[in-house]
Amino acid sequence: MEQAQIRERFARWIEDTKELFALLPALLDHGQQLTAKTDHAEQETERLRRELGELRKELDETRKENEQFRADKDEAAQALAKVLETVQATNQVAQKLGMMRSPFARREAPAPAAQPAPHE
Repeated sequence: MEQAQIRERFARWIEDTKELFALLPALLDHGQQLTAKTDHAEQETERLRRELGELRKELDETRKENEQFRADKDEAAQALAKVLETVQATNQVAQKLGMMRSPFARREAPAPAAQPAPHE
């Protein structure tokens, strides 16, 4: 290769290098911005993981409460069914004994006495 060609290639290489060095600060800034965004995204991800863990615990507790409420409801329903069976049995006994009304039937309240009009 001739010396003129080598000089020309070397000069081009220097010019290209100058252009690359001119772009370097913008690339570094962009890299820093991306790093900051990545750090922020990692922090947000960690916060969301913690929140998800808390929500899962809350959901488990709510499910346990729901199961307990259902068990309580079933128990109350069984107790009410037993009470109704007792009332029905009492009604049947009352009918067999010739009572007209069940002891559990509602009684009509006596009519309230007429109250005198207030004096002016």
